Amino acid sequence: MPSPSLDCLSQIVAAALAGRDDQFHATRVRQAQPVSGGDINHSLRLDTDGPTLFLKLNQSHRVDTFAAEMDGLQAIAATETIATCRPLACGQLEQYSYLLLEYLPLQAQGDWSLAGSQLAQMHAVALGQRFGFDRPSYCGGALQPNPWHGHWAAFFANCRIAPQLVQLWQTTPQSPKVAAAVTAVEHLLAEHQPQPSLVHGDLWQGNISFSGGQPVIFDPAIYLGDSETDLAMSELFGRFPDAFYRAYHDQRAIAPGYGQRRDLYQLYHILNHANLFGGAYIADARRRLARLSIEE
Repeated sequence: MPSPSLDCLSQIVAAALAGRDDQFHATRVRQAQPVSGGDINHSLRLDTDGPTLFLKLNQSHRVDTFAAEMDGLQAIAATETIATCRPLACGQLEQYSYLLLEYLPLQAQGDWSLAGSQLAQMHAVALGQRFGFDRPSYCGGALQPNPWHGHWAAFFANCRIAPQLVQLWQTTPQSPKVAAAVTAVEHLLAEHQPQPSLVHGDLWQGNISFSGGQPVIFDPAIYLGDSETDLAMSELFGRFPDAFYRAYHDQRAIAPGYGQRRDLYQLYHILNHANLFGGAYIADARRRLARLSIEE
């Protein structure tokens, strides 16, 4: 994807912020600086004639992923528990789709106890009795179907594990081995019916930082699910500091059997990585499937 000119960026910002009557008003981009950290979108810090902004760009057909991300960020913000980057607008211009956000200077380290406490508070917000979301979301580049379910085991088996296995095994949702896998996952979760929580959905070290002393989470893969899925993901690619978990557990008890459920919840992300990136993730996925007695 070609890098847009300052004139093109100015057009995007002007279109995105048209009609706003708050502090987010700008018409001209004076400087654009690439921001590292993602491997899907092109990210830029924009110095404008108004506020400093953060812009995520991709090809025009990816606009739905930005719309889903914007909805997820707004859902997190609505809980008034843990900070996130405020989304300002998403849309398309010429060959680009974009998501425009407030710019926050981020640091990798901060008050991990506060992060654990605030995440527990987000998970405790009562948002109904069903699992799912009003629209699909995306975990990385992978679509996450979110049809509403009354039972957690059925939702996780059919809407998380099954679509990944269909892709990994290059089969159909009606395949007998996919049906057997769904049954196995439902059996593993049969005795576990958590209260639905708003979950980040992809909470690893790369999607949490600190700004002005406050924890900030971003790049969500949002839905209403089991709060333990966020904890499981936080332990997959290097655990968060112990202070995070102590503070979380002080606010929110973990049900017995979490260790087995953690392996199952992590399996979803390993399958997703196997389908997105291949390589060693495929072998890891197969080992985890075997440990959970899910047969290929």
